[in-house]
Amino acid sequence: MNTTTITIKTLSISLIFLTTLTACSSNKTKKPSAQKSQAASFNARLGAEYTRKGRLNLANEKLLKALDQNPESADANHYYALLQQKLGLNQKADSYFRKALSITPKNPELLNNYGSYLCQNGQYQSASQHFMAAIKDPLYTTPEFAYTNAGICIKKSGDIATAEHYFRKSLALKPTFASALYQMAKVKFEQGDYNRAQAFLQRYHERNPEVSDSLTLCVQINRRLGDLKAAGQCRSKLAERF
Repeated sequence: MNTTTITIKTLSISLIFLTTLTACSSNKTKKPSAQKSQAASFNARLGAEYTRKGRLNLANEKLLKALDQNPESADANHYYALLQQKLGLNQKADSYFRKALSITPKNPELLNNYGSYLCQNGQYQSASQHFMAAIKDPLYTTPEFAYTNAGICIKKSGDIATAEHYFRKSLALKPTFASALYQMAKVKFEQGDYNRAQAFLQRYHERNPEVSDSLTLCVQINRRLGDLKAAGQCRSKLAERF
C-alpha cells in the first residue's frame, strides 16, 4: 500500500469521525418539534391547575412530562418551581425559577411569583425589585397583585409606611381588590386607627366571603371600638364555621 492510499484512508476516517461528532452535537441542541412544544405547554398548564387545586401528585406528573417534552419551556419551569415551593423544596424551586427567568426575563407573572418566593425566604429587598419589575411591564394585566405582594413583603421588613403606600396603589388600580382591602384593615388596626380598620374590613366583607382571618380581625376591631355585640357576632360565626 502506498503513502497516498494511506493518507486518503486516514482522511476518510477523520471525515467520518467529524461527521459523527457534528451529528451528536446537532442532536444535543436540537429544538423540540412544534408538536412537542404544544404538548409541553398543555401539560404545563394542566400541572399548574392541579397545583392550584392541591392535587400535587398529578401536578408533579404533568409538569415533569412537560419538562421532558421541552426542557426550555418557560411555563413548565415556572410552574414546576411553584410546585417545589409549595412542597417546601426551596433550593429546587429557586433553581427552576431562575431557569424560567433565563428564558423569559420580563414575564410579569413570573417576576411576581419569584418575588413572592424571595419574600417568603426573607430576601425582602430582592423581592421588592422583582415586584417592581413586574409592575413596570405595561402589558401586565393584574399589577394590583404585585403591589399588594410588595406591600406584604415590605411590611415584614418593618417598613409599614411603604407597605401602606403599596396597598393604596393596589386599591387605586382596583378598589375592590380583596387582599389589599384586608391588608389595609390590618395596617389600620395595628396603627390604632380602629374606625378606618373597620371601614376597610367592611369593604372587604361586602364582596368577599367571611373567612377565619377576617372574622378574627372583626372580633379584635369591634372589641377595641367597644362594640361587644358586634364582636360577639363575629366570634360566634368564627366558632360555628371554623
